This record gives sequence, C-alpha cells and structure tokens, in this order.
Amino acid sequence: MKDFISIQTILVATDFTPRSDQAVKVAVHMAKRHNARVILFYNFSSFFIIDRTGRQVVGKETIDENFEKVEASLNLIKDQLHRQYDFTDCTTVTGNDTLINSINKTIQEESVDLVITGASGKQGIKELILGSASYQILTAANCSVLLVPADSHQLNFKKILVPVRVLDKLHEKFDLSKLIAEKNKGTISLLGISPEQQFADIRKAYIGLRKELRKSNIEYNASFIVSNDKALEISKVSNDSEFDLIILNYQDEENWKSFFSENFLKRIINRTSVPLLFFKDPNQTSTKTDPEEGLGYDITLPFPG
Repeated sequence: MKDFISIQTILVATDFTPRSDQAVKVAVHMAKRHNARVILFYNFSSFFIIDRTGRQVVGKETIDENFEKVEASLNLIKDQLHRQYDFTDCTTVTGNDTLINSINKTIQEESVDLVITGASGKQGIKELILGSASYQILTAANCSVLLVPADSHQLNFKKILVPVRVLDKLHEKFDLSKLIAEKNKGTISLLGISPEQQFADIRKAYIGLRKELRKSNIEYNASFIVSNDKALEISKVSNDSEFDLIILNYQDEENWKSFFSENFLKRIINRTSVPLLFFKDPNQTSTKTDPEEGLGYDITLPFPG
C-alpha cells in the first residue's frame, strides 16, 4: 500500500494501430521524465467450450500461432523504442483473459501506477455505450488511467488544467498534478467549478489548494466558475486555452443516471481532444473480476428449443 504519489511503472495498452502508437510514445516520454519503466501490453481472448473433460480451447494451434505473432510485434515495438528514444526499461505482457481481468492482473503483479490507452478523440456517445476498449479500461482498471486521443500529438505536458469539482481524494489528485507539473516544468491552471448548492465547500477547497501552489515553485494561475454543467465548462476552458493535459478525479457524481445517459465521464471525453488523466486511489480500487470471465459454451447441456 503506497502512502505517497509516484509514477514508477506505466502500462500502455496497444492494439498495433496508429491510435495506440501515440499512446506508446506518450508512455515512453513520461517514463523518461519520471524514471519509470514501461510495460507494453496486449490482450486477446480465447474462445472455448466446456465439456465433460473441462475447458477446451477452440483452435488451440491458431491461438498459439497468434500468441507468437503478438509477442513478435511487441518485441518489434520494444526494439524501436530502444533505437528511437534510447529507452530500454521496457517489458512486454500478453494477456489471455477478458481485457479487464488481464489488465488488473498485470496491475497487481507488476505494481502498475498508471495505465495509458489510446482513445478515438471526440467519440460519439453510441460508441461509448457499446463499450469501446478505452472506456472499459477507464471505468474498470484498478489504477489511474490516461486517455490519449488519436489526434493528440502532445508528448510533454506544459499546460495542465486541474479542475476542483469534487472533494473526494482531492489532495491525492492534487499531489499527482504537482508531480506531473514538476516533471514537465509546466504550469498548473487551477479551475474551481461548483454548482450553487456546493459553492461553500468547493470554494474552500479551491482556496486551500491555491495557497499550496503559492508556497510551491510551480507556476500557476487560478479561476473559479459557478455552473451546474461541469463537463461543459471544463471542455470550454480546455478548448479555448489549448491545454496539454487535464487531470480529473475519477469520481462520477452522476453515475446514478441510466446507462444510456451521458454521465460526466462520457461527456468530458466526447467534448475535448485533450489527453485526460483520471486519478484513482490505488488503495480503494475494486478487486472484482470481469463478470464475463469464464463464459463459454457448455455442450453437456441440451440446446434450448
């Protein structure tokens, strides 16, 4: 259990597309600044049946062949990172379970501090509802997650937007923000944003963080907005000022809404092309497995109908 904020191990999920190529670049540049190691991660799920002898993988030879191809592709990326960036603190992991189970297993075994994944940028709500891989990772990974839009070319985070919108784990998120600002020699823009009914509490927390910044060596500016639409206001500010990174607390205060509604997470993803870092407290993340784990076709039972 960690009692301080650090980034020592970064897992970057790749699917060998240009979108994930950008995520890999971001991971390597962050790793060099933080003196961290990188895990190149790829996952594929096996199809299987369950008969009286136990689980049987369908097409095992094909799966073994695909596994070898994946390993070769990951090692090729690893070699490219060595040649292009002189970066050698890199390992590869290939998962063979549901995506979330494989990632969380690796997070636990390798003490991962941050997962980086490519995202499609300003996505339509339909894609998010249908379960894009990046959104699955964001909502279920057991550590902080950085979403890197496909159209983002930012490798350094000089202009960092830090909204103060929820109080849960606010100081931990702020410590992470200061760490990233220091490693990038960047500027923090502190944005207090609150609905009227929470004004006093949010304002008090915002003033406290502003005082902390005054005592630090970090360049900063600060502003406060009263609004009930936090996602809209954050998106406006980020798009107008061309930030390099937005750091948010993974706290979806509208998670009671229907699955088909645009909650805060979906709205902020849909409305900005800026990389989004969602802080999650590693000491409070869930240990539940993906409910799809173990799904197969049981041929010992009669087919319905």
